[in-house]
Amino acid sequence: MNSYLIALGSNLHLAQLSKVEILEKALLAMREWEINVIGVSTWWESRASPAGSGPNYINGVIKALSKLTPDETLQCLKRIERYFGRKESKRWESRTLDLDLLDCNNMILPTKMIFMKWFSLSVELQLKSEPRQLILPHPRIQDRLFVLKPLLEVSPNWIHPVLGKKAQELMEETVWMAQDSLNPF
Repeated sequence: MNSYLIALGSNLHLAQLSKVEILEKALLAMREWEINVIGVSTWWESRASPAGSGPNYINGVIKALSKLTPDETLQCLKRIERYFGRKESKRWESRTLDLDLLDCNNMILPTKMIFMKWFSLSVELQLKSEPRQLILPHPRIQDRLFVLKPLLEVSPNWIHPVLGKKAQELMEETVWMAQDSLNPF
């Protein structure tokens, strides 16, 4: 059985569904795909990044168990995103649903060297480049307060497998800007 941490986000409505309703229905859809949710953070509201690029997001992190491999889980998450109206778009654009696989059993995939390549990319290159394979842990965890804060709620003892730090330590060592502020939703 694999243990997963998955980030959820939405900043667009879908038909009559609010952003929170989309996230909650995505949790139900995961169960149908054999991704068993065992912990759900508070929903947090954050500004879209870069500032002014769209409506505010509602974000959260879940802890889940599944017999699926990391690649199979990622494919399921992509199917769920499409089901909830996710369209192929530029990186970091507005979306009805965003599901990011953050961690699986503290694995480093595919290799530490490839992880470090993506971890070290400048923001400009992050906007232009997208990996063709699953990278674990997610290379941007430490850069996103909207991931760290809910991750801390569902897995307070989680340790970043490359950086060797807990979410709390990663939060404390960064100077967050006003646009990074979060509010419980």
